[in-house]
Amino acid sequence: MKLRLAIPSAVAGLALLSAVALPASASQAPPKPANFPNRPINLVVSYPAGGGMDITARTLAKELERVTGYQFRVQDRAGGGNIVGNTYVARQAKPDGYTIGILANPSFFLDFLNRGAHFNKDDITPIAGINFAPAMWVVRKDSPLGKLGFKGIIKKARKNPGSIKIGVIPKSSFDFVAHIIQNQKNVKFTIVPFQGGKPSVVALLGGNINISSNYYSEVESYIKSGKFKPIAVANTKREKELPDTPAMSELGIDIAPNTWGAVRFAAVPKGTPKKIEKYLSYIIVKTLKQKQTQKAFAKVGINVEALDMAQEQKAYDGSYKAIKGYLKQAGLLKMSQ
Repeated sequence: MKLRLAIPSAVAGLALLSAVALPASASQAPPKPANFPNRPINLVVSYPAGGGMDITARTLAKELERVTGYQFRVQDRAGGGNIVGNTYVARQAKPDGYTIGILANPSFFLDFLNRGAHFNKDDITPIAGINFAPAMWVVRKDSPLGKLGFKGIIKKARKNPGSIKIGVIPKSSFDFVAHIIQNQKNVKFTIVPFQGGKPSVVALLGGNINISSNYYSEVESYIKSGKFKPIAVANTKREKELPDTPAMSELGIDIAPNTWGAVRFAAVPKGTPKKIEKYLSYIIVKTLKQKQTQKAFAKVGINVEALDMAQEQKAYDGSYKAIKGYLKQAGLLKMSQ
């Protein structure tokens, strides 16, 4: 996916920002920092080009340019299972406002809580929430489990330990959710590892597993065609696209809100001037809240849920507490520092 970037002059960029009325009064907007920006702003992604995070960053970059007239460039710094890019944002990039990480949790937290990366939660400052895609369970509608709800599946798993096979990506939200349910419901599943969501879907279609743990965007077409039946969503509220599918909290699972899935957010390195932090947060959130932006994201299968700086910081801290608590309880906490 190529991003065509217009490069307006500094004067033209300022004129465009003045001409385009952001959906807030001048009193609500923070003051624009002097001489900022005077060059392109980089959106750093810790994942390969073409993936969900890369598409998120490129869509956001294009919409930010439309609204502000500034230039935004996307940099893919993949490697080490996202540790390379996350380390760059947290420890190597200059805190001058020209680097914004388009990051994902729980991956960012897992890098230093479980994988030995040399940074921590306070090395970045979250400035805006983009969206949250919870992990969810789906089964083949024509399978024996297709006639059962979540409670029926738990009952079957308790009666026949290990008989139900669940496809997950190892050390991901999908994996952790399966273990959370096992522990809280005192059941035993056979957890089958896959390298991605698509291979798990293929295995479910072929009858090689009984349940696949995925994001909605990965299984939307199968649900709409009637091949898959959604069983439960790993959150404390139902998804807009699945109003009849219960959240796991409704089913007696003690689960943290907006944590176990893909949490996409924007952050800057620690030490970025506060005026710049606030200004970047403002232009990102206002851009995300525009209908034109939401339509652009919807075209690539992303449902935007914009959070401002305070809201995202609260969500960030809450997710950290839940994820660290789970890893400690499970004996998986391996903090690098």
